[in-house]
Amino acid sequence: MKSIWMSNYENKKIKSINEDMSCSVLIIGGGIAGLMCAYYLMKSKIKFVLVDAKDLASGVSANTTAQVSIAHDKLYDDICKKHSKEKAIRYLKSQIEGLNLIKNVIKEEKIECDYKEESTILYASDEKNIKILQKQYELIKDYASVEWLDSIDLLKHKKAVKFNGQFIFNPMKYMMKIIDILIENNVPLYKNSKVTKIKKKNDIYEVDVNNKHKIKTKKIIMACHYPFLNPDNLYFTKIYQSKSYVVAFESKLKLKNNYLSLDKPYYYLRTYDDSTLIIGGSDHYTGLDIDIGKCYDTLIDKIYKLDKDAKVISKWFTEDCMPIDSFPFAGEYSKINNNILLVTGFQKWGFTNSHIIAKTISNMLSNKEYDDLYKTNRFTLLKDLKSTFRMIVHSINGLIVSKLAVKKYELDKIKVGSGKVTKIDNVNVLVYRKNKKEYLFLKNKCTHLGCSLIWNNVDKLWECKCHGSIFDRYGKVIYGPALKDLEKIDI
Repeated sequence: MKSIWMSNYENKKIKSINEDMSCSVLIIGGGIAGLMCAYYLMKSKIKFVLVDAKDLASGVSANTTAQVSIAHDKLYDDICKKHSKEKAIRYLKSQIEGLNLIKNVIKEEKIECDYKEESTILYASDEKNIKILQKQYELIKDYASVEWLDSIDLLKHKKAVKFNGQFIFNPMKYMMKIIDILIENNVPLYKNSKVTKIKKKNDIYEVDVNNKHKIKTKKIIMACHYPFLNPDNLYFTKIYQSKSYVVAFESKLKLKNNYLSLDKPYYYLRTYDDSTLIIGGSDHYTGLDIDIGKCYDTLIDKIYKLDKDAKVISKWFTEDCMPIDSFPFAGEYSKINNNILLVTGFQKWGFTNSHIIAKTISNMLSNKEYDDLYKTNRFTLLKDLKSTFRMIVHSINGLIVSKLAVKKYELDKIKVGSGKVTKIDNVNVLVYRKNKKEYLFLKNKCTHLGCSLIWNNVDKLWECKCHGSIFDRYGKVIYGPALKDLEKIDI
């Protein structure tokens, strides 16, 4: 299931790493965060190399809905509760700056990316959520262009806050142009160059790529979605991963704004072009053993309530890193690895965050002033006890309970093109049935920290129950933190 944006993907003439090399700064990750770090480092005349495990701009950034907005659901209220009003306002100001940075790049670089200014309407009908909406409005009204609405045309009798000056665009066209700019400026970019190990020797990092070549560097920017150096700084206890689903559909419905719901089931709605809309939502903790089909169906039902004649044309999913204290991470990985700069935890708002954080990283490397709001050496575990407890439960379940609960299942009952977690000779095994006669057997052990996996029969994937790693049906890594593919076993 490819996103609608992939129709605008261009295969650039980018090589893979084919030799050992040295550089002063290495960027790991070629999604929107890595690309914008590269862009601002290039502008600051800082030399660097960028590598990506796959094609650039083909991961999480290719599966976004690309609503570029400061209407970040209930994050401002969450930050007030977990931190302070002052920090919530600082977060708001950083997102306004991130929004303006994208606008400036589009204007300065003359990027044709279907840019269109549209307001975002954040709405609620549930009394609890209306109170949150009111509190957020009072918090931000002096700093952003917002309006309180007692009702909205598309969704009757809803209370809402209208955020003016927001916009939509085509993220793939934008990223393709950024890559072109980097190539034109002779920036060394490498695709299909997977970092498999990072080793520190004195003040130099030795980075293994594809288990074949080494890159020596003094500094690393880790912009690869999820931090993978364990147990350093215990990021897997501070971040969980959330899956959400997206449906593109043809419709005669004409939107004048983008819409974002605070009510459950959470969803968001935006224009793609004159005849196509995009709806996203049905979010849940990655690795839950649930009926994934219902996640898509919930969105499709919402579509038909808006337009009974709508036609579904594309479906896909994405995954987001969610810090339990509601702030992204940008800064030193840890005291031990202070020359690795981490960029992660955008909590579904990747475009505003990627730009402001990339600018922050560039300022850090240029010894310029920067806001340390997203510093990494903050204590997070007690900021949201509910999320912390949920992560502990999921980890115990994935590491121990779910493995003990696995039962034997007859292989011939597995449908062709489907998978099953089963027990064979008292060993937990992942089984994928290729055809009537052939099966693929994989070890039921995520290569990140050894947790159990589940089978997603809609998207045909293996998903980790603990920290959100996702593998294709054959066991190849799609999303980290896992770096290695699942281990094949002979039965």
